[in-house]
Amino acid sequence: MTGERVSLNGGTCPQATESRIAGSVTAPDLVSVLNTVDVPIIVLRRDFTISYFNKSASSVLELSATDLNRAPSENPVMSGMARLKDTCSKVVATEAEMRIDFRHKTKWFVVRISPHWGDDARCVGTVLTVTNVTAFRASIDLAIYERECSKAILNTVADPLVVLGADERIQSGNRAFYAMFDVSREQTQGGSLYELGNGSFELASLRKQCQQMFAGCDKFEPIEVESYIVGKGRRTIVVHARPLSLPGHSERRALLTFQDITIRKQAEEAINLRAISERKRSEEELRRSEAFLAEAQRLSVTGSSSWRVETDEITWSDQLYRIFEITPPLTPARIRSRVHPDDLDMFDATLAQAKARGDDFECQYRLLMPDLSVKHLHAVTHATWDSDGKLEYIATVQDVTERRLSDEALDAARSELARVTRVMSLGALTASIAHEVNQPLSGIITNAGTCWRMLNSDPPNLEGARETVRRTLRDGNRASEVIARLRALFDNRSANTEPVDLNEVAREVISLLLSEIRRKKIRLGVELADDLPIVVCDRVQIQQVIMNLIRNACDALSRVSDRPRTLIVRSDSDDGSVGLSVCDVGTGFDREAADRLFDAFYTTKESGMGIGLSVSQSIIKSHGGELSAMLNEGPGATFTFRLPRD
Repeated sequence: MTGERVSLNGGTCPQATESRIAGSVTAPDLVSVLNTVDVPIIVLRRDFTISYFNKSASSVLELSATDLNRAPSENPVMSGMARLKDTCSKVVATEAEMRIDFRHKTKWFVVRISPHWGDDARCVGTVLTVTNVTAFRASIDLAIYERECSKAILNTVADPLVVLGADERIQSGNRAFYAMFDVSREQTQGGSLYELGNGSFELASLRKQCQQMFAGCDKFEPIEVESYIVGKGRRTIVVHARPLSLPGHSERRALLTFQDITIRKQAEEAINLRAISERKRSEEELRRSEAFLAEAQRLSVTGSSSWRVETDEITWSDQLYRIFEITPPLTPARIRSRVHPDDLDMFDATLAQAKARGDDFECQYRLLMPDLSVKHLHAVTHATWDSDGKLEYIATVQDVTERRLSDEALDAARSELARVTRVMSLGALTASIAHEVNQPLSGIITNAGTCWRMLNSDPPNLEGARETVRRTLRDGNRASEVIARLRALFDNRSANTEPVDLNEVAREVISLLLSEIRRKKIRLGVELADDLPIVVCDRVQIQQVIMNLIRNACDALSRVSDRPRTLIVRSDSDDGSVGLSVCDVGTGFDREAADRLFDAFYTTKESGMGIGLSVSQSIIKSHGGELSAMLNEGPGATFTFRLPRD
C-alpha cells in the first residue's frame, strides 16, 4: 500500500488510492466498512509493524495512533501475545492461516492470523482478527471443572461405579471399578459389560434387567455374581443398577455399582456354620437334658406342670400323665375326676386361693384310680409372672404313695412296739409289785395261822398270840410301805423343764400323727391361738400327753360311720394359764364313769390297759396344772389340760 496517512478514531490508516477490494470498493470505503465491524482487525507488515487497525481494535486492544508503525509487543495489551511474531512469520512463509490464544487480565481472546496480499498477489504482511471468547471460555472452563469434579467425586466413592450405554457397553468408570477388576480405562471403554470377570457377568437375569431398564423400567433387583478376577481369585459381587437420564439427551444410560461381599459372605458362612454347629450341640445337650430330666422324673416318680391362670392352659410332663394314668387332651374336668372325693373340696379351695393370691403353695392330696386304688401326691408350686404381668404356676408333683405306705407301716410297727413295750413294762411292774408284796403277805398268812393255833390251844397261848399279832402288823406295814414306795416312784420322777411354745409342741405331735389321722380318714382342724404365752415344762412329757389325747380321740372316731370324722386341736390362754384341748365327735364316755376316767387301769376300750389318762394326769399335776374331760353338746368329748403361765 502507498499514499497518505489519515486518522481513524484516534488512529490512522493508509489511504489506498489505487487498490481495489471487493470489486469497485475503494480504500476509504473499506475503512468505513471495517470500522463498523465489532471484531478488532489489525494489519501487520512483513517487518511485524502495525500498518492499520479498525475502531473496534482501538477500543478492545487499547490501540492509538502512536501504535502505528510500531511492533505489537510495544502495546500493553498485545504484548501478551507471546507467540504472535513467530506465528505471523510462519503465516507469511507458508501463506496458511493460523490461530493463537492469549489472555489479558480476565479476558480471553482468539487471534486469527491470515496472509495479507498485495496488488501484485504477493504476501506483504498479515491480517489479525481478534475475537473475545471470555464468556465462551468461562462456560468451557466450568464444564471442564464440573467434569473434573464429577470424576474426582466418583473416584472417591469406595464402591466401583460404571456408566453403561444403551448398547450395554461401558462408557466410563471410576477408579474403584478399574481397581476391582484390575483393568484400565482404555481396556474397558466401549467394551461389553458381560465380558467382565472372564465372562462371569454373562447372566441371563442381568442381561434381561439391563435391557428392561433401557426400555424404560426403573426397577432393578440386585444380582449376586460369582466371579473370578485375576490376581484376586473367586469373588462374590452384588450388582446394583439405576437409570441415568441427561437433560437434552434422549438416550438412556445406566449407572451400575459393584459391591464385593466376599469377606462378608465368608463371614456369614462361617457364622452360619458355627451357628449350625452350636445349634446342633445345643439341641444334643437339650435332648440329653430332656432325657436326663425324663429319667429323673421316672425314677423319682415326679412330674412337672405349668398352669397359665388367665387362660387355664395346662402343660404336663410325660411322667405326670403316667402318675394320673390319663392321656391327652388334658382338661380341668379330667384332672378333677382323678382326685379322691374326700380331698376334692380341699383341692378346689387350694386352686381358688392360688388364683386369688398368686402365692407359692404346697399341698398333699389323694387320687382315686379306676381300679379303686389310692395314690398319695405331694405338690410344690411356684408362682411366676410373664412380661405382660400374666400369672403362671410352675409345679412339681411327686407320687409319695410308697413312702406314705412305708410311713404308715412304720407307724403301725411303732404303735405295736409301743404296745408291746407297755405290756412288757406292765408285766415287769406287776412282777416287781408281786415280788415286793408277796413276802410280807406270806409272813402275814403264816403269822395268822400260828396265831390261830395258839388261840385254839388249851390253855390258849396268849403271849405267843400277842407276839404273832405283832409280827402280822409288822408285815402288813411292810406291804403298805412297798406299795407307797412304788407309787411315789411312779408319781414323782424327775422332770427336765425348759421354756416351751405349746403351739410348737402341738404342731410337732400333729406332724408325727398326721399319717395315722389320714389313714383313719379323719378331718383334722387346727385352731392355735396367736401370741400364746411361753410355759415352763418338760417338753417330752407334754408331747406324751398331747399324743395320748389325740390317739384316744382317733380311737373314739374309728367307730364312727354315720357322720364325718372330725378332730379339732385348739390352744388358748387366760390371765393365769395356757390350755390345749382335743375335741372329737366320737363315741364319748358315760357320765357315770366321768370320775373314774383318770383312775389307773380303768378303760372303755376293749384292748386298752387304762393307764394312758392316769399317766397323763400325773404328768400334768407334776407341772402344777390340771387335766379335765367333758362331753360335748353334740357327739364326742373334749379333753383339756392347763398349765400355769409362770
